[in-house]
Amino acid sequence: MSEFKDYQQAQLLLEQHELYISPAEVHGTISGLLACGLNIEESEYLGLLSDVFNEGQKFDSSIREFCVELYKQVSTRFNDGEFQFELYLPREDESLQDQAEALISWIAGFLLGFGLKRKDYGTLSADVKEVINDFSEITKLDTRFDETEDDQQALHEVIEYTRVSALLCFAEMGKESQLTTTSKTIH
Repeated sequence: MSEFKDYQQAQLLLEQHELYISPAEVHGTISGLLACGLNIEESEYLGLLSDVFNEGQKFDSSIREFCVELYKQVSTRFNDGEFQFELYLPREDESLQDQAEALISWIAGFLLGFGLKRKDYGTLSADVKEVINDFSEITKLDTRFDETEDDQQALHEVIEYTRVSALLCFAEMGKESQLTTTSKTIH
């Protein structure tokens, strides 16, 4: 995930601006917005993010730049066709507990972003409904891990499931929205 700002630096940036959220949660929220088919302009998604994370106050320029960078990278990775999308989490040399807590924050953000724009869950495919249900269950997991190879493998599997599931949601709903928007623009 070398394209992203160092996770700890990103966390400090957010805290310096009195935003007590994790970089994973911001990334997850943006991912959820895009995965549910949201295709909006910069000012609109920045407005949504500031409403949710900053009590409706405009972001400082450095936070705005951080969000724009994340949005561009998520959008690019979702659309690249090579499944290069990755979750923005602490490095693997961080403790398993830190990684697990960030994963839960990412998933909570994804569910938030998804829910901000997707009000009718009845129209979702069975696969997407299963992902949303699974994500809800994952947020309830205990984040205390022993630093064993088995626990590391188990966490890695949940991270990979989450990554692939986000791609599935985007493939079913995000790309459909972009095709509709593109076809409207062409005509």
